[in-house]
Amino acid sequence: MRKKAQCAGAWLGAALLTAWLVFLATVLTRWPPVWPALAARAEALEAAQELLKLRAGLLVRGDPAELKPFYATETVGGAWALEKEQARIAYVRRWGQVRNIAFTSARVEFTRSAVETGEKKAGISLCTHTLLTYRHLDRPEAGEATLGWRTVHWLELAQGGPGWQVEAEWYLDPLEDASRNPSVAAGAAALKGAGAPEAKDNARTEPGTGAYRRAAAVRYADRFAGVKVGPGTGRYNQAYRDFTGLGGDCANFVSQVLTDKDAGNLKPDWGWFYADGEGSEAWLKAEALVYHLVGSGRAACLAKGTLAEVAAAGPDGAEAALRRLRPGDIIAYEEDGEIAHVSLVVGRDGAGYVLVNSHSADRYHVPWDFGYNADTSYWFLAVQG
Repeated sequence: MRKKAQCAGAWLGAALLTAWLVFLATVLTRWPPVWPALAARAEALEAAQELLKLRAGLLVRGDPAELKPFYATETVGGAWALEKEQARIAYVRRWGQVRNIAFTSARVEFTRSAVETGEKKAGISLCTHTLLTYRHLDRPEAGEATLGWRTVHWLELAQGGPGWQVEAEWYLDPLEDASRNPSVAAGAAALKGAGAPEAKDNARTEPGTGAYRRAAAVRYADRFAGVKVGPGTGRYNQAYRDFTGLGGDCANFVSQVLTDKDAGNLKPDWGWFYADGEGSEAWLKAEALVYHLVGSGRAACLAKGTLAEVAAAGPDGAEAALRRLRPGDIIAYEEDGEIAHVSLVVGRDGAGYVLVNSHSADRYHVPWDFGYNADTSYWFLAVQG
C-alpha cells in the first residue's frame, strides 16, 4: 500500500508540473509581451532619473551644452524644456558670480515615481529632492552650507537619438523666475554679515497671551518644508490640506507656521483661519496674507522694494532692514506689481546670508533671493505676535 501511495503521489506531482509548464507556455506565447513592457518602463525611469541627476550636477559645474542630446528639439515641447534648463544653469552660474558663492556638490534622491509606456513613448512622474552644497568665496571661515528643494516632475519621453529623449516636461520650479529672466540684482556686499542674533523661543508664559514662539516656528518649518533633508520628513503636515494644485501652498504653509500649536502658536482671527480643510483668503493667498498681517498689526513692514532698497541702510545710518530680520519673520516676493509668494526666515548661514523655507516650490534653507531675478521686489515683515 505504501508503494502504491508513493507512486500515486509521484504521478500527481508530475501531472501538476506538466500542467504548470503548459500554462506557462500558453502565457508566454499568447499573452501580450509583459516582460518587454516592464523592461521598457524600467529603462525609461532610469533614463529620467539619470537626466535629473545630470541637471543637478550641471548647476554646479555649468555646461548647458551637455543637455542637448537628451531632448527632442525637433518638437516644440522638447525645445522649450531644453531652453528652460539651459537658462536655469546660466542663472545659477551668474547668481554665484554676483554673490561670490561657489556651488561645490549636488545630490538627488527620488521618493516616488510612476511610469506608463506605449509604443516607444513613456510618461513619467517623479518626486525629486535636490541638495546643493555651496561656500562663500569671500568668507572661507563660513564653511559650507547645504540648501534643498523638492520638485515633482511630469515628463514625456520618446525613444530616439542616444536613447530616451524629453518631448515635454512640467514641474513647479524654485528657479522659475530665473529661467524666464536669468538676471541677477547687484548688491552682494550688503547681503552678508553677522546680522541679528538668533532669537530665543518666546515660550508663552500664560494661556491666551499670543506670544510668538519663533524657535518652534522654525523647527516646524524645517520639518514640514517638504524637502527630505535635516529634520525634514519629505512630506507636508497631513493635518492640513495641500493647496499646491489650487493656486499654490506657500501662504497656507506660512499660516501654519505662524499658528500651529506645535509652531508659532499665534491665534487666528475671523479673517485669517483654517477649518474643515478650507482656509480664508488671507490664509491661502500670498498677497491677502501680507496685507492682513500688516493691517491687523500681526506684522510690521520693515521695508519693501528692490534688492538694493531693502538691503540698504536706512536714513541717518539706520540699520538695513535685511539685518533686522529674525528667524520666524516673513519675506514676500512681488512680481509685476503683485505679491506672488511668501517664505519664512529660518536663520542665516555662516556668512550671515538670510535663509528661507517655503512651499510651492518647496525650499529648505535657501538663500532668500536665490531663484529671483533683478525685477523682483521684496517685502520684509517682522512678525509681532
